[in-house]
Amino acid sequence: MNKLVIFFLNITIFALFFFVEPSSNYAQQGVSCWKNIFQSTPDTTQVVSQITPLDSCTNIHTTIIEKIDSINDTHEIGVLEKRIGMGHVQVYMDSIIMSINAKTLEEVKHLKGYRVQIHFGDLESAREVRAKCRRQLAGKKVYLESIAPNYIVSVGNYRDRWEAEFELGILKKRYPNAVIVPTDIETPRL
Repeated sequence: MNKLVIFFLNITIFALFFFVEPSSNYAQQGVSCWKNIFQSTPDTTQVVSQITPLDSCTNIHTTIIEKIDSINDTHEIGVLEKRIGMGHVQVYMDSIIMSINAKTLEEVKHLKGYRVQIHFGDLESAREVRAKCRRQLAGKKVYLESIAPNYIVSVGNYRDRWEAEFELGILKKRYPNAVIVPTDIETPRL
């Protein structure tokens, strides 16, 4: 329990030193910050804020890390690095939290949506149709699913019926028995 408290204390101190402006002049000036949003002329006054020296922040941060490291623990604190734009962020977190994060990223999330079913039959004919469809429709996802004792071949991941209807019009030319089926679809990559 102490490890968890120290971990959250570390995050809190980190947030206080790096995300909170050390000297806010609004309270002393009697000016509300929301009034500045609606100003018609740009504010040309300079606001000088005092920045806490990096050494004092580093000392506190290092002390907390040393306390965490000094505790005998079977878990190691991992580093999650992310590069966005020009900056560099390192998040120190317990290995348990990192494993939970990895598990949630691995889980395949499904949505309710539609696919266009182009074939229903035995396994051999379904495999032939799927191979032919993959060659003809490069870039489209083609699925082979089992509905015992038969198999279906379906195309696409459509979030709404309108998208599926549009694709159905195109696929009906090659596969006259194509129909739209509601099913769970893969989440689209954003």
